[in-house]
Amino acid sequence: MEKFDVVIIGAGLGGLSAAGYLAKAGKKVLVLEHHTVPGGYAHEFRRGKYRFEVALHALDGAAPGGWSYPILKDLEVFDQVHFHRIDPFYSVQFPKQKVVASADLMIYESELVKHFPHERDGIHKIIADMVETYWQVRRFDAEGQLGIRPPLEKMPILYPKMLAAMTISLEEYMSQFIQDSELKSVFTTLWGYYGLPPEKLNAAIFIFPWVSFHLMGAYYPEGGSMAISRAMEATLKKFGGEIRYKETVNKIEIKDGRAVAVITEKGLRVEADVIISNANSPDTMLKFVGREHLPADYVRGIEEAKPSISNFVLYLGLDRDLQAEGYTDHEIFVRDSYDSNAGYQAALDGDFANAGLSITNYSIADHGSAPEGGTVLNIFALADWNSDNQWGTGGNLENYSDNPQYNELKKAATEILLDRTEKLIPGLRKSIKYIEVATPITNWRYSLNVGGAIYGSDQTVENAHGGRLSAQTPIKNLFLAGAWTFGGGMSAAMLSGRDTSRMVIGHLDGTEVVLMAAPSMDVEDETPLPTPPTIAPVKQTMVNASASSTSAPAVTLKTSGSGREVTLNAIGKRSVLIFHTADTSEDAERINQAIRAVEEYQPCESVTIANVVDLHSVPKLFRSFAEKSMRESYDKASKSIPQGQDPQDYVIILPDWDGKATQGFGLGDTSKVVGLAVLDAQGCVVGTYQGAEPELHALELLKKM
Repeated sequence: MEKFDVVIIGAGLGGLSAAGYLAKAGKKVLVLEHHTVPGGYAHEFRRGKYRFEVALHALDGAAPGGWSYPILKDLEVFDQVHFHRIDPFYSVQFPKQKVVASADLMIYESELVKHFPHERDGIHKIIADMVETYWQVRRFDAEGQLGIRPPLEKMPILYPKMLAAMTISLEEYMSQFIQDSELKSVFTTLWGYYGLPPEKLNAAIFIFPWVSFHLMGAYYPEGGSMAISRAMEATLKKFGGEIRYKETVNKIEIKDGRAVAVITEKGLRVEADVIISNANSPDTMLKFVGREHLPADYVRGIEEAKPSISNFVLYLGLDRDLQAEGYTDHEIFVRDSYDSNAGYQAALDGDFANAGLSITNYSIADHGSAPEGGTVLNIFALADWNSDNQWGTGGNLENYSDNPQYNELKKAATEILLDRTEKLIPGLRKSIKYIEVATPITNWRYSLNVGGAIYGSDQTVENAHGGRLSAQTPIKNLFLAGAWTFGGGMSAAMLSGRDTSRMVIGHLDGTEVVLMAAPSMDVEDETPLPTPPTIAPVKQTMVNASASSTSAPAVTLKTSGSGREVTLNAIGKRSVLIFHTADTSEDAERINQAIRAVEEYQPCESVTIANVVDLHSVPKLFRSFAEKSMRESYDKASKSIPQGQDPQDYVIILPDWDGKATQGFGLGDTSKVVGLAVLDAQGCVVGTYQGAEPELHALELLKKM
């Protein structure tokens, strides 16, 4: 039986990046890929003397200071591939104007001011703010790599713009600086790169690569994205790693809560100490692993994360040189309307006459892609997997390419996009030597991504960064990489592979793990949680209430550790609720110990003690830290409870994410002074207290029952 340190499922850029870093770290690595070549969407195909790029339009930050640069350097891609900087970056044709996005950010800024002079100040301010936001992200990453990242509670002070951008939509972000709706549409032309219009897209998902593109350059590799994939493959092999093609994994074997082996459709079984999946997360966790091995909440989270939109692409090999004719744009976007939401809806509806499109001339940046006198042209539009009853297939994908309705829809969309493109390039049809068409189903066929998704799951405000599926899973030695965790885009895929490799090295070697994104699960970090803003000190008060008249708030919270739901007015026995934050946790523990020291109150059957932790001020990005800290507290406390007591009843930690439970009892700032409430068996309030010597008052209130 074969055994490796790490087996990686999928040779997309996330899997290749992780594999390269792990092989360089001396690990024995095997990559299993269902296709015949590496790369995933970083791929090519050929027709005659024409080489067609599958997906990449431009790579951001492939220069010092950009976040792609260190990965391309570490994995020796720069030694094997030449990168051309694209200038201008792109153009966009709107009904009223054509705007050119220069590679020089100041020139582009001036271009925007030229078209929208009344928004001069706003344009200057938003670009300055985006640049500062980007530097905060890079600083956060760089300091983390050197082990000098500040304590968690200082994050909101040191990285305010980064955190703010991660928690709002792009539309909300822009509205702080500019108001002209047409300018907003022009400024956010690249939202199509991320799959959602500004009202839905997480602001940081747009800002970070936008600045990386404009400051550190938009690049295209000579030989296309496949050249990057092949270079990473060569580096992996140089350091002893291995890739096997035509091996489609369909099962991850779980034993005693650990992933022990992967099994392919051909029957290959390979064991490993750690498994990384660069395949799509829904299939990885729900099919390869299976729901029976996963917590219900985790399964529900995967099922609720909607796959991103897909695309419809025409690949054209032309027998004319468009650049020589004066068509000098590497990429031009065509927007027939300033309404981004309408353009997005048109894409969802399969309305290609009104969906936005982009036209990319690959022969400008990659001279070897077409023979002399020829051009490789790509016409791209976002498209939805579900439109027209799943492209006329009704969900039956067996021999879908022979389905007449599928082919009819495919042909109709092709003709619409060609008609629109010919308005910019007259006579286009006559010069087509080769044409290939890709639909969302084509994407699924080659990538196996659910819904033919091109960005993993939708990159909404909530489903991004700390809110996105973690690379770490409930199976401790199973990790994820790729767009479904880190986010869509080739730079993001490489970053995800790098970060996942660091997690795996930490897991295998027991070393400290430092990541760009906030870690969760079993990553070690003893940093305290952020505290709420300081408010006026709470007076020492005790409130007594009649058990027959005052019911506790009907707030339901889920316990950390056991995962049970607890409704505060329906606990069913005498209860002490201790309200605190990380800053007052020692006071909370003192109350707990004082109550349990009384013989009558030692069994949890006699008195339930629950810690209600106010977390309303914790940014979503850092909730994984909080969850991890509370799970560790639960595990630690469960090991020291009296014999015969059930940990789920004896150790109750209730995260109060929005602070409503704390507010419901009329308590003040629990980061300064711990609060408590004592309830009778009917869920009525015997009394509340917030002040000095809380343990004494807790005992006094218990005696009243």
